Amino acid sequence: MILIYLLKVSACTLIFFAVYRLLLAKLTFFNLNRIYLLLMLVLSFAIPALTIENRHEIMVSNQEIPSKMAYSNDGVVEQDFVDEGSAANNSLNWDQVFMYGYCSILVFFVFRMLFVMVRIQIQLRKHAINRSGAVILVNEKSNIKNCSFFNQIIIDSSLQCEEKNLVIKHELVHVKQLHVVDKLLVNFVTAILWFNPIIYFWRNAIDHNHEFLADRETAKVADKKVYASLLLNLAMPAQNLAMNSFSKLPLKNRIMMLYKEPNAKLQKLAYLVIVPVLMFCFMAFINRKEIIIERKSAGNQASADAAVRPNVYAMNYLKSNIKVNPNAAYNEVDPILVLDAGHGGKDGAGSALDGQKEKDLNLRAVKILQEEAAKRGIKVILTRSTDQFLSLRDRLPKVEATAFISIHHNVTKVDAPVPFDGIEVYVSKQNSNIKAAEDLGAGILSKLKQLNGMEVRDSLKNGSLFLLRESKAPAVLIELGNISDSKTLNYINQEKNIRRISNLILDGFVSFSKRGC
Repeated sequence: MILIYLLKVSACTLIFFAVYRLLLAKLTFFNLNRIYLLLMLVLSFAIPALTIENRHEIMVSNQEIPSKMAYSNDGVVEQDFVDEGSAANNSLNWDQVFMYGYCSILVFFVFRMLFVMVRIQIQLRKHAINRSGAVILVNEKSNIKNCSFFNQIIIDSSLQCEEKNLVIKHELVHVKQLHVVDKLLVNFVTAILWFNPIIYFWRNAIDHNHEFLADRETAKVADKKVYASLLLNLAMPAQNLAMNSFSKLPLKNRIMMLYKEPNAKLQKLAYLVIVPVLMFCFMAFINRKEIIIERKSAGNQASADAAVRPNVYAMNYLKSNIKVNPNAAYNEVDPILVLDAGHGGKDGAGSALDGQKEKDLNLRAVKILQEEAAKRGIKVILTRSTDQFLSLRDRLPKVEATAFISIHHNVTKVDAPVPFDGIEVYVSKQNSNIKAAEDLGAGILSKLKQLNGMEVRDSLKNGSLFLLRESKAPAVLIELGNISDSKTLNYINQEKNIRRISNLILDGFVSFSKRGC
């Protein structure tokens, strides 16, 4: 999620800037400070974007545990959300409100920066009285003077000759060292992290370091007293963020640095503190993904004389007049799995013990299931990929699909006993293609029984739910545990466990899709 990423980036900028202020800001190694400020800014965005994959190899039995084609009706049954139409969701989607608000302010800052640059060019055309190469003389009415803008040096024409030369030497350092590139980068980052107060201090630190660099080079060819006096005489408030100004308030730090003796080279060892800080940020903010690698142990192999099951994979379940034909020829087509994250938007369903909404847990599980399916080359279609409300009819598969799986989590009312805290698979006997749904559900159950750490109900459950009744594709609804139970919640809060469950579900789907071939 973009919010989590931006918060991690902001945390990195806070840590890196604290190191700069506490240990590096007062050193006279201005070139090293420039590298630090720019490099850490880039790494602040890079570190939270990195992902480390943790691979775990587990041994599973090659022998499937058979599922009983039986039904149990005890336990918690989730009710349909009453909304048969396709009315628009009138409730506020706070994720979308946040994104629209954030992007609007981001665009405002970007256009503001572009507007400032255009305005500078217009001002230069209006007040320029003479041009000599990169040097532009402007009249006294110009608000933009004694500064550099990209490769242009703007000088007040009323200055004395010696003063003009000092200003030109100072601004020429900015031009030659490409300080404008730093300013454009940090201003763009400021637009992205406009909500983070640290980035404004960071921008000022880069700006001040530019001036220290230019002052040091200019002082090599000029008298420091004369130069400092000129800085004070020409001092003026900062005009905008697109230029390097010769002398802008406050000047205290610049004059102090001008007269400060260079630090001993041994003090460069202070920069070694960056190493443990980087290691801490990598450990704290890098993403981790659990990958389960299954190694199947030898088990009972299927007999060559075993009966061939009917081909339910090749059936077109969208056409209600087509019946399952056990003798139908197998068609070579790619399997399509439609995944539905239950609830969403105004239909929040219940909440877990830790406050998480069921709709959010459903979406998280579906996205992990989608990622695991992509690794196998299985085409997946999601009914929703964000926190949006869909009517039950809008959730039904719109294309010819091999199977339809709706993901949910059970919720029990407060203080009520939890009847069953494990995984359950629902089908609907009211669906005309119940036999195909039973094959799909039983196949998934047989794989899920290999799961360790969570109980799996050993029989299908019959649910008179709209999605299961009306789906033309073989449909099952899977309850991934009861989030009112603390043990179950702790288990499913671990991504590696959801990935393990996802792969077992996909094993069942693959077995179902290949039946009859």
